[in-house]
Amino acid sequence: MNHITSEVCKQLIQSNEAELIDIREPWEVEICSIGGTKIPMHQVPELAETMDKMKPYIILCKTGRRAESVANLLECRYGFQHIAILEGGITGWFEAFEPNYKMY
Repeated sequence: MNHITSEVCKQLIQSNEAELIDIREPWEVEICSIGGTKIPMHQVPELAETMDKMKPYIILCKTGRRAESVANLLECRYGFQHIAILEGGITGWFEAFEPNYKMY
């Protein structure tokens, strides 16, 4: 798994080179979101079999810790080949692009 910066993440999303997967809980997504597919962490195992294992995905949570667990699961158990983690999670994203935003 790779860790990528907010800047690289933004470029990959804008160029459609990777799909963003937000694994935060619905209440967290309601507070702030940067788009992507919303799959709460606990639902990842049941949906992993329906996802394209060769497609590049960027996993996002609040700070990156949950994303690391999910990325590890997708790579080790399900054989995904191209998983990246947004460094610092959505907190890092807002620090990079909207530094005045008060994070939850």
